[in-house]
Amino acid sequence: MKRRKLKIQERQQVYKICEGHCAYCGCKLDYKDMQVDHVTPLRIGGKDELHNMLPACRSCNHYKATFDVEGYRRYLSGISQRLIRDSIPYQVAIRFGLIKHITDEVTFYFETLD
Repeated sequence: MKRRKLKIQERQQVYKICEGHCAYCGCKLDYKDMQVDHVTPLRIGGKDELHNMLPACRSCNHYKATFDVEGYRRYLSGISQRLIRDSIPYQVAIRFGLIKHITDEVTFYFETLD
């Protein structure tokens, strides 16, 4: 599963896909901080080709790890339930109205682009 080194032009193409934003959370990315994510990870059969690459921030790339897009969506969707189950401060914050759980639906930034 050796990844090939991308050419500068290829990295620039990946950066432009989401107009300088992380494909997942949508945060603005400086070109130098962009990580290139394999949409379908190489470990589960993804190709090391441009059509399988999206720009990602360090955090999203780290947490997506070897998930495919739907696996990452499921992982993120479960965060609030894990917090409700495991975090007393989170439970207290909900009880006192300091935070509000809205939905577990996850839409990635790249899905909002034309």
